[in-house]
Amino acid sequence: MVRGRGARSSLSQGTQSTKKAAGRGNSSPLVASAASGSHRTQKSTASCNGCGMAVHDDTKALQCDRCASPDVWKCATCLHLSGDMYDLLVSDSSVPLRWFCHSCEHEVMTRNTGSNQPSGQNDKIEQLISVIEKLMNRYETIERKIEDKCDVTAAMQLDMRISTLEEKMRKYDSELESRLVSIEDQLKMKSDGPATEKMGDNAISDEEMIKFVVQVELNRKTEEERDIESRKRNIIIYRVPEKKMENVADRKASDMTFVKDLLDGVFDVKVEEADIEKMYRLGRWTEDKCRPLLVAFKNGELKDHIMANLRNLKQPIPRFKGISVAHDLHPKEREEIKLLVEEAKQNHASNACDDDDVGNYRFIVVGKGPRRKIIKIKKTNNAQ
Repeated sequence: MVRGRGARSSLSQGTQSTKKAAGRGNSSPLVASAASGSHRTQKSTASCNGCGMAVHDDTKALQCDRCASPDVWKCATCLHLSGDMYDLLVSDSSVPLRWFCHSCEHEVMTRNTGSNQPSGQNDKIEQLISVIEKLMNRYETIERKIEDKCDVTAAMQLDMRISTLEEKMRKYDSELESRLVSIEDQLKMKSDGPATEKMGDNAISDEEMIKFVVQVELNRKTEEERDIESRKRNIIIYRVPEKKMENVADRKASDMTFVKDLLDGVFDVKVEEADIEKMYRLGRWTEDKCRPLLVAFKNGELKDHIMANLRNLKQPIPRFKGISVAHDLHPKEREEIKLLVEEAKQNHASNACDDDDVGNYRFIVVGKGPRRKIIKIKKTNNAQ
């Protein structure tokens, strides 16, 4: 094989062929003359860049596909090419394989591989990052605007609370007015009697009587608020087994042991007798029923922790099965809760379908004070 094909291509067409062969056997006279013409000097001096072997007409070697330099060749042995592979590369120009010399390969890789990603892809990534940053800035702006506006749900809840407070105030005013009227009637009845003539200058004026009535009402309200405040640290435990003992001290010791075990095993709270301010059964003792057990803690955080983890009572501990815990509510609070439940049932009955009976639901009051609200839960087959 001769290399005249590769030399002639570099003179006439530059890098037209991607595979530069050292030559082809049975070459034509034109190829031989082109190879022996002005490039005779290159033919005699060309050698393999790998092993240094001289590249002759019958040497299997490839020329650099990029620079097509007459001095840049590499033999098939250094390229680890078999004879069949070499013949395929030389004869078929459609094979998408190229061989670059060391300098061309370094230049191409340096120019096209500035990082792990192609330059065009890096540009796209930078554009995407820029777009994302703009979207984030716009999102933050919208979020700030939304925060400045009043939440519709919060406004509705606030309006409902205000309506509830107004209703309570009207109720209190009505009660106070009825009490004042009753006291006035009693005073009139006393003033019309014979004792009024004897009182003379010692009679109580209307102004003083009104002050007295207002003070009595304020004292009642204050006492009521104190009672409500004192109950905030209390819980009532239902269905606690009550020992049938006539000795009161023994029954209290048994209750104390049960409460300690309950709080430790179910609520993971270890208490001592010093942590409990008072503990007693509600109602008179009888042999045929278990009275509710009231427990008052010195620290309100203990009570809050227990009420926040009532779901733990569903644990399969046989000893505490059927036990329930509730708040110690003032009679006034119990009446308010009763009214809330009745109102919720009436609203459900007026808005529900005919087949959606109010008996299919449980109405539970959650929250404290003015934050109380009703939760409606559909009863399951087991609950029914």
